[in-house]
Amino acid sequence: MFDKVKANENSKLFRFLGKYIRWGSLIVLCVTIVIVIIAVFDGNTTGEADMGSFETADFSSGWTLYRDGEAEELDLPAQADAKDGDKLVLSKTLPENVTDGMSLMIRSSMQDIRVFIDGALRDEYSSDTLPFDMYNLPSAYIVTQLTHDDAGKTVEYHITIKNNPTLNSVSLGYGNNGWYGQIRSNIVVTIIAIITMVMGLLLIFGILITYRRSLTDVAALLFLGTLVVDISLWILSESRIRQLFLQRASLSGYFAYFTVEMIAVFASLYFDAVQHRTYHKRFLVAQTIVFTQFILNLILHFTGVCDLYSTLVFSHIMSAPVAIVFVIGTITDIRTGRIKKYIYNACGMGFFLIFTLCELAAFWVNRSQPLGIYICIGLILMMFCAVVQVIADNKRAREEHEQRRTAMTVSTIETIAGAIDARDEYTGGHSERVGLYAERLAQEIADDYGLTPEDVFRIHYIGLVHDIGKIGVADNVLNKAGKLTPEEFSLMKKHTEIGYEVMQSLDEEVEGLLDGIRYHHERYDGTGYPDGLSGEDIPLLARILAIADSYDAMTSNRVYRKRLSDERVRNELLACSGTQFDPNLAKIFVGLIDSGDIKPSTIMGVSSDDGGRVRGSALLEKKLQADLLNGVKISFPSHVRMLCYLMKLMEKKGKAYRVLFVRTGTGNKNTFPGQLLSDHDVNIQYQAGVNVIAFYDRDETEFLTITKALKAGGWEFEVFEE
Repeated sequence: MFDKVKANENSKLFRFLGKYIRWGSLIVLCVTIVIVIIAVFDGNTTGEADMGSFETADFSSGWTLYRDGEAEELDLPAQADAKDGDKLVLSKTLPENVTDGMSLMIRSSMQDIRVFIDGALRDEYSSDTLPFDMYNLPSAYIVTQLTHDDAGKTVEYHITIKNNPTLNSVSLGYGNNGWYGQIRSNIVVTIIAIITMVMGLLLIFGILITYRRSLTDVAALLFLGTLVVDISLWILSESRIRQLFLQRASLSGYFAYFTVEMIAVFASLYFDAVQHRTYHKRFLVAQTIVFTQFILNLILHFTGVCDLYSTLVFSHIMSAPVAIVFVIGTITDIRTGRIKKYIYNACGMGFFLIFTLCELAAFWVNRSQPLGIYICIGLILMMFCAVVQVIADNKRAREEHEQRRTAMTVSTIETIAGAIDARDEYTGGHSERVGLYAERLAQEIADDYGLTPEDVFRIHYIGLVHDIGKIGVADNVLNKAGKLTPEEFSLMKKHTEIGYEVMQSLDEEVEGLLDGIRYHHERYDGTGYPDGLSGEDIPLLARILAIADSYDAMTSNRVYRKRLSDERVRNELLACSGTQFDPNLAKIFVGLIDSGDIKPSTIMGVSSDDGGRVRGSALLEKKLQADLLNGVKISFPSHVRMLCYLMKLMEKKGKAYRVLFVRTGTGNKNTFPGQLLSDHDVNIQYQAGVNVIAFYDRDETEFLTITKALKAGGWEFEVFEE
């Protein structure tokens, strides 16, 4: 932070090289991606190695359709004028060039299909041949292997229509190259589904492993993971190439329905968690509706009342309450401002609902198109938004944690600063004022020296503990009223090194802390202590504190003198410029004094609050200092200073002590009314025959009762107020 002012040409070169490497690497990566895209999609293959052809022969024209004894010539694909249960026959003669290794390929759109060649059954895909009862079979490709003996013979497809009257095209090729076109047209969605499923599984397992240590919104991410896995399984179950990775592809007829009906349940659980269960009862009702109708559909299916496919439309309709609850809740959260807590997730869920509606519309309008494209896009957008939300939440959490840590550090430092001042009988409030002066000077030079607002704030609370090493200085040296002997002064100078050693553990928490503590008594001409640094070898923070420290010393009362006049303080700062102080900083500081931007945070040498009022603790400090300066014998100065420190702590909390000076000499024969004191009050001897009594947080009525009781007992006292 504070070493920025030492930047030289080498550091500028290093920064340039760093930017050159970073941006250069990104440009190379972008060029690489562009080349990959060209390699994948550019059809200009001139000069490229020939990969051969996977194309199949066109075998979709010239078919004869037989229905109810009537024949019709048609080309495939075609929509048959047929209803559920109708039986159709497609017939065509195989070419003479058919040979071993060739195959026919047709897609069943939820229909029963039997393949006959020369009147003999060659292949069959129907409800009758499967070991489970399912009327609407999952769509599938039937590949019939051919031999040279099949050349010139008649091939017939006996088709039983079920819901979908589509008669799909037929391909004739070698081996299984009929799959090539299907793979090419469906591979993207299938790969995306596999990738998203893996991501969902990793998300679930990652949460189960790490949630106790790091993740806060576990439920939302866990339900997102389950939703991702569920949708991915549904897309795979509906993939046109599922036969390539499912040994029993017909079973997708079950898990396709299971997964599609559970989408609404898992989405609802995720939405509910994202909205912090604000609308939990509503979501619970919607979830109950969806799950209950799913159970009813299973019962209807296995009891033979109706097929799962027949109830699919009701499943889609029953999913609507989930979307309705989410939309109403989101509108409410927008109005109340709660949306800010999950704005990115809300956008993701909105995208998901929109693309899910597009998927439903596409399904009911054109059932022959590949499924999963739209919902997959919505899912990817929702996951992206969820990632952004996690990043934003973690960033906010780190910032809040940093703010709490900073607040705790500042609070600790303020407490330490107060404890330092409490030990020193003659410098009450000194550390706090040094922090304020240093902060103001740092604000003025921030642009020229590259200081951030965080740097400026940090300078303030480093100023609070710059004298912490005084806790290691003996009381008889720290609080000596007269001039220190050379030996005592050598001990006093050790406070910079003591503070340096004491605060080493906090250096990582407060950058520059050790520099401020160790070097604030270094002089610009090199005659300071402890290390005799000079010029700009002295850290910037220490040079700032040196001026702030001296300014407060000159504008505050001391036991051996009263504060200096403003004119003399100004002249001293200028006179010591270039010897004790950094000349540039001293000039700027004097300019701030002349403009009124810096003025003593004291009134007649006594500490005041932000409103310009003298604190009660400061008044007591002022009296103590004045009495010591005038040679009054104070019984226990350190006790009085401790009371001042206690009063200062309470004043910051809005609590105040009401102070009385009570004469306790032999002239008072009555016993002091101890019942007037509480455990929170303080009663200490100020000087022979006089006690100072501080009553904690008493209102006017209570304080008046106390003074009346003292008068009635014949006690002499003085109310100590401004």
